[in-house]
This record gives sequence, structure tokens and C-alpha cells, in this order.
Amino acid sequence: MKISFTLLAILVVLSVVIPFLIFVFKGLNSISKTKQKAENLIKSSNYKYEKTEVWNNKFIGITKDKTVFTYIHFKDENTIYKNINVSEIQSCESISNYKTDRDKVTRLKNLDLKIVFKSNNKAPLLLCFYDTNEGFIEDYESQRIDNWETMLTTEINKTDTVKKAS
Repeated sequence: MKISFTLLAILVVLSVVIPFLIFVFKGLNSISKTKQKAENLIKSSNYKYEKTEVWNNKFIGITKDKTVFTYIHFKDENTIYKNINVSEIQSCESISNYKTDRDKVTRLKNLDLKIVFKSNNKAPLLLCFYDTNEGFIEDYESQRIDNWETMLTTEINKTDTVKKAS
């Protein structure tokens, strides 16, 4: 009787733990594949990054000298790859769009970082941080976009202050 109860307890525990571990490793594998694809793409640029983030098939980073901001979005059909010189940025702001469903619950529809350039020839650039149509769940994108907006704004202000001082 004790052996059958012990065997049953082991089977129940394994039936819970094994699927959990499979999902965790699958998620980690997906992130590492995205990171490896991004590293292969940026290898030719020879930039050294101080801060990088990888999430939901996206990569974002800023170089150690804080002069280049890189954004990569891996989509099924194409890859969006942007290297943006920080000195060319006039301002940046986060844009949030919400939708209200039938059950009157407001949900985040998309979250973008809008970059406005100093040059009038360049159109403003929207960098997608979250979109409900991509099939990913929201995973701290609001905090992520606030951090990057603050970091870029700080670097833009530093560049402007140095130019005014000289």
C-alpha cells in the first residue's frame, strides 16, 4: 500500500513539474535565439553595447559611448534594423494606444517609441515595443519603454548641453 501511494505521488509530481520545465526551457530558448540573431546582425557594425534588451522578437541597445541607438524587430517576412545616431535625435516620446472591449475593460493595444529627428528631411520614426496583433502578451513593456525614453532623453539633453557650452 505504501509503495503504490508513493508511486502515485511521484507520478503526480512529475506530471506537474515536467510540463512546467518544458515551457520554461522553450521560452528561454526563444529569447536566446532572438539574441543570437541580433548579435549576428550587429556583428558587422563593430559597436560595443553598454545596455541591451531582448524581448518578443525585438532587440534594443545603446553603445558604450552612447552615440548609437540600435533597434531590431524580427518579423516573419522581414527584419526591421535601425541604427540611429543619438546626436540626430531631437526628441522622443512614448505613444500608448488603448482599446475598450465589450466587457468595458481597457487593454493596451500598442506601445510605440516615437523618435523625432533634428533634420526636417527625416520623417519621425515609430519603434514598436508592443502590439496585440503579434500574439505576445504584455511583459513589462510600459516599464521598458519608460526606461529607454528616459535614457534617450538624458543623452539628447547631454548632447545639446555640450553643443551649447562649446
